[in-house]
Amino acid sequence: MGEIFRPEDVVRGRRRMIRDMVRDLSPGVRDAVVEILESWEGATSEKKLVGLLGKRGAERLLGRMNELPK
Repeated sequence: MGEIFRPEDVVRGRRRMIRDMVRDLSPGVRDAVVEILESWEGATSEKKLVGLLGKRGAERLLGRMNELPK
C-alpha cells in the first residue's frame, strides 16, 4: 500500500528542505531568506530575494524551489 502523510508532515518536510537549500548562506542572510520563503508573497518576495542574494542567486534558489514536491 501507499504511504499516508499528514499535512503537518508535508509542511515540516518542506521547511526542512528549504533550510537545507540555504545552509551555505551566512546566518543573518539565511534567516532572512527562510523567513521570506515561509511567508511567500509572490513578486514582493522575489524582489526581496533579489535584494539579498542578487539576481542570479535568487534565480538559482527559486529554480531549486520549483523542484521541491508540492
